Amino acid sequence: MINRLVIAITIIILLFITVFFIIEIYALPDEVEGKWAEKSSERVVMDILPDINENEYQIFITWRENNLAQKDVYRFKAVKKDKDILEYKDGIHIYRTYNKDGGFEDKLDYQDGTGSFKVKPHRIIWTDSKSPKTKTVFKKANPELTTDTTVKNSMFSILIPQELKDFYETEVSNDTIEIFEKSSKKANFGGFAFGIRAYKNPADHATLPGGKKIGELKDKNGVLYDMVLKHPTDVQYDYTKSSTPPESYKLLYNLGDIIIPQGINGSKYFKNQGTNGKNLYKGVLIRFIRDLKEKPDSTELEKKDLSYMYNIIADNLKEGETLFDKIGYTYYDVNGDGIDELLIGEITEGEWKGIVYDMYTMVDRKPQHVMSGGSRNRFFVCDDVFICNEYSSGALESGVRVYSLVENSTELFPQVSFKYDGYADKDNPWFLSYGDNLNGEKWENVSEETIKERKSVFEKYERFDFKPLSKF
Repeated sequence: MINRLVIAITIIILLFITVFFIIEIYALPDEVEGKWAEKSSERVVMDILPDINENEYQIFITWRENNLAQKDVYRFKAVKKDKDILEYKDGIHIYRTYNKDGGFEDKLDYQDGTGSFKVKPHRIIWTDSKSPKTKTVFKKANPELTTDTTVKNSMFSILIPQELKDFYETEVSNDTIEIFEKSSKKANFGGFAFGIRAYKNPADHATLPGGKKIGELKDKNGVLYDMVLKHPTDVQYDYTKSSTPPESYKLLYNLGDIIIPQGINGSKYFKNQGTNGKNLYKGVLIRFIRDLKEKPDSTELEKKDLSYMYNIIADNLKEGETLFDKIGYTYYDVNGDGIDELLIGEITEGEWKGIVYDMYTMVDRKPQHVMSGGSRNRFFVCDDVFICNEYSSGALESGVRVYSLVENSTELFPQVSFKYDGYADKDNPWFLSYGDNLNGEKWENVSEETIKERKSVFEKYERFDFKPLSKF
């Protein structure tokens, strides 16, 4: 009886040890994002920020003391290679020297560092190729020893790297966090570097200059908000001293492009949600394919707000080709608001490569049709953020209308138009029109040289390699 009890206890102990061993090896490590400090003295502080791309991180390492004349600064972009390994290359090491006024000068030591971070439960081990025999162990930073550089409002927070703690000021409201460069603001030049705001209504930020949607946030009551990053649209530093911004301003400005908010107080942030075309237009493409499964009729296509060109393409298929091999799609942020549009066009080469026959955009978080084109009414994306409409009205009249797509709207706002119109003036047939006059009758008669000069700005067409619908 005693022997059986001993055996049972031994088995239980062995099982406990085995489970503990498995947990130690396979347990998910603590969330790597946040502030870490060197294990023994916590003098060296590491900030890990999730990058915009999945499984990538921006890592900043420096000394926490304020009274050092010189500090080491390390910056890495690390990629998750395994469940517990982050690797980096092109790592940067800088010697930062401070002056009496609180300014600083950075001297680059190297920018070709490689290494890794081994993530274990409750700790991270850093190995760098420049000093491979030294392994630095980090633990979660003690708030009493390190400076808390978390900025938060009632809905979300952002983490500013320790490296920048002396250079910024904040302005915070219930739905907004704004970051300012301290010296520029003190000198009355604004100093605004970037801001992040939660908008309940997409229309409220649709015409915001310098704004870009970066994701969505759902609060504790289930209310959805657009999260918008804003950069300044004018100079915010002392340009009378230098045409280039102070290094501290540049660092803060660039931080805005990689900062990832974190939901707090029951809110949850979803990075890139509501911005990626792959997730936004899946239903549109399914319906589009369904509408074209039978040989498309031009009249029926136009009733469905689709281009008649799919009928023409279907009539000219070669043996072995299908319609869905010749029609393709891509996602592209046409108006620079951070939200992809869906572009559908013909897969071809030459002057028509990149032609857009149908375009969709997001209005109040729902996909909406923008326009349809054809052989005499061709649409292209030009100069990154404009839409060029090439049209022909006869042998002696043709031109290009340039539009911008209004944010959170299907409206194409007219910018400028160029045309050749031999019907109106056979001796001097070149005409120019601006803004609201573009679709009207107010044309300015100009020289051919003027047309060529001003039109050249919009001649960079995006030649998309559309993905065939047969592969959707």
